[in-house]
Amino acid sequence: MGFNRFAVLVAAIGAALTLVSTSLVANVPEAALAQGTGAAASPAQQTEIWVATHSPTEIWAGPEADADSFGSVRIGIPFKVLTPQQGSRLQVYNPLTDNVGWIDAAAVGPIATPTPEQLAELLAPPAFEPWWAMTHTPAVAYSAPGPDATAWTRIPQWRYLHVLAPDESGRVLTVDPRNDGYGYVDTAVLGAVGAPPADYFAGPPPDDETLNLPGRVIGTVDRYERPSRENYFALDRLFHADPVTVEGLVSNDEGNWYRVGDKAYVPTDNVRVPRLPDRTFAGRWVDANISEPVMVTAYEGDRPVYSALAVKGTVAFQTPTGVFRILRRVANETMDSATLGIPRTSPNGYYLKDVLYTQYFTGDGAALHYNYWRSNWGYAGSHGCMGMNYDDSKFFWDFASVGTPVYVHF
Repeated sequence: MGFNRFAVLVAAIGAALTLVSTSLVANVPEAALAQGTGAAASPAQQTEIWVATHSPTEIWAGPEADADSFGSVRIGIPFKVLTPQQGSRLQVYNPLTDNVGWIDAAAVGPIATPTPEQLAELLAPPAFEPWWAMTHTPAVAYSAPGPDATAWTRIPQWRYLHVLAPDESGRVLTVDPRNDGYGYVDTAVLGAVGAPPADYFAGPPPDDETLNLPGRVIGTVDRYERPSRENYFALDRLFHADPVTVEGLVSNDEGNWYRVGDKAYVPTDNVRVPRLPDRTFAGRWVDANISEPVMVTAYEGDRPVYSALAVKGTVAFQTPTGVFRILRRVANETMDSATLGIPRTSPNGYYLKDVLYTQYFTGDGAALHYNYWRSNWGYAGSHGCMGMNYDDSKFFWDFASVGTPVYVHF
């Protein structure tokens, strides 16, 4: 029967355990206590004394309290005693490193002299067992453990990973169980967890309704890999006015969700989509729903092709409602409130240079245009115009022309 390391521990910590004492080691012949030999003499020449650790400890450079540490030692490691105890420590031969050091006598207990085969079994590194980890911060999967490795892909926070091999240079080989993606990940971003729950492997549900609508994010919201707010499904974060394509609608116990990608979901409360108005127009036209959050949508017939959040007029300077047509367009202009009878220096005055992509749809100055001085997209704040960010105002400039219908309504 092979050497049983658990029997060593039982022997070490059992009721019969006694610490190696000075008197015990004192009877060992000098040949057995010669420092650093590491060589086993015949039973006729010496009596060897062996001990094993029954609690985690360290190996020291000397018997002094301030001696340097050579490193930690796990439970169950055998040592051959070389000299009588000095203070609280024993000088020992470490077969694991083939070196000599000092170990705390209180951390070891006596064992029978092991055979070479028993030593080989006992000193073999523990067999690696794969374990589950989770990323507690966003991480990166690398091609190798070394510093010259290539960054393969980013891994979201709270992602389950199966660790397949021991640590190498601060990284472990992992596999993502949902996409079979392999890579080396820094151990500093991982935490040990249990196996993932069953729903972690469930596929995305079918859509309850197909939509295919251009939408905009309202507020700040996490995007999830499944229609669930579990952290391990979180992909990334979306911010106010970010564009999304709403492909479908899913309802479950956690509420209503828009599918905004192949495997990406956001709660419906955090997305504004265009609502087909009570009338449409042939060809290209612009719909402006000024119910907050304000959404301006480009239509081709009854099909929405693009939508954006816009700033609308305040209570004092309301955006007019009705059916209009684009009357004139100015690619770059200076807007001066004095042209409307409002002094520049008054509380409601303004003088704005380089206003781009202005498309007037009323004779008194209501227009679609680039608004670089505000960013409260979707809410009141203008003198009646509908201002957008650069990309959105540029789209509508390229989409529309003089004569394009503009339907403004609540």
